[in-house]
Amino acid sequence: MSNIVKLAVSGMKCDGCKTTVEKALSEVAGAESVEVSLEEASATVQGDADPAELARVVTEAGYPATLA
Repeated sequence: MSNIVKLAVSGMKCDGCKTTVEKALSEVAGAESVEVSLEEASATVQGDADPAELARVVTEAGYPATLA
């Protein structure tokens, strides 16, 4: 059974930022589907990925992220 994890992501200003966050999230083991919204400053990940790991990789990519 897959879970849905929603993250609040700060600092995204353009499509390049969105792409960077999507790429970081999609590389996490267990992430099946990734959707990033510039307008909502959020990311939604479906799958069995560890929520803390998702927040960590986005933050390491330069966009502070917290579980929403």
